[in-house]
Amino acid sequence: MLACRHCRARAIKKRHPDELTTDEAFGVVDQIAEFGRPYPLVVFTGGDPLMREDISDIVEYATLKGMRTAIAFSGTKLATEERLRDLMDAGISRIAISLDGSSSEIHDHFRGISGTFETSLEILEMAREMGISRQINTTVTKFNIDDLPNIARIGIENEIALWDVFFVVPTGRAKKEYMPDAREFEDILNWLYDLSKRTPLNVKSSAATHLRRVEYMRDSGIYNMEHGELYFRLLDAIKDFPSGEDKEIVAGAHGRSMARDGISRMMGITDGRGMFFISHIGEVYPSGFLPLIAGNVRKTTLKEIYMESKLFQDLKNPDNLKGKCGRCEYRYICGGSRARAYAMTGDYLASEPSCLYQPKGGKMVI
Repeated sequence: MLACRHCRARAIKKRHPDELTTDEAFGVVDQIAEFGRPYPLVVFTGGDPLMREDISDIVEYATLKGMRTAIAFSGTKLATEERLRDLMDAGISRIAISLDGSSSEIHDHFRGISGTFETSLEILEMAREMGISRQINTTVTKFNIDDLPNIARIGIENEIALWDVFFVVPTGRAKKEYMPDAREFEDILNWLYDLSKRTPLNVKSSAATHLRRVEYMRDSGIYNMEHGELYFRLLDAIKDFPSGEDKEIVAGAHGRSMARDGISRMMGITDGRGMFFISHIGEVYPSGFLPLIAGNVRKTTLKEIYMESKLFQDLKNPDNLKGKCGRCEYRYICGGSRARAYAMTGDYLASEPSCLYQPKGGKMVI
């Protein structure tokens, strides 16, 4: 069992006795179907979702309903060739492997268990040989900023469909001092923009929706903020990377690039806005990083929770945001991380603490 330093969850040795049963999980899929088509993308995550012996059955049930499914797990020995084949046969659209460093020294230090780096690479190779679409998830912290180009190279060499770059939120075991500062956020996001434009790698950010603002501003030629030293250092590290076609990033600032990696997405999705997280015991949250419970699927339907709970109603309207996020002309495509705002201030509508941009006000016309 892993004990990742930056995880939103607390590692436990035994499964929860009140965990959703297989039939209840099927029922959750049915509740998702109540939203109508196009169905939301369903991502099975954890902890480690492979600890459920019935995970392939649940994936198959969702697939037969017409849903696109993906699964995200860490590099453990549970991801055998047999389990991957079962998932492929069940109709999984994508597997996502966590990779937080380009070496055992960095990655295994993050994950708390030695050997996870090599296991993760082995899983990626097994999936490639099977023809399963692959994604790498990386959590950016103070510990691995300068290693990001090396992780990107691994992604290119393994021909992954997408690199999803998570920016740490100080919840669970993650501490505030793990977070890059706002200047580093801006530099890394600008570098990710260039990386996607210059190389074969498709890039997406999580818990850093300001990448959509960066994309829009730079695509439109209106970006007028200075780059910091970190941006140039990261850019220099990829000067010998293979070139790729000029393309939009998967952030999808203006609705063009959401399907770039083969997984369709809506524009402007963020915590509680086009997104919800269901725990192993049926609790519904706006996201996995925002620890506020809006309801439980055992008592209330997902659609009712999403449409009627005050928490989701607050989050779905960008005009409810406070401070500079509420004034920002990019609030409809960005809106900042509500999870990070809550973690840092106790208010899920407060301004994104890790954004340098000073808004001009008004609403952006797309």
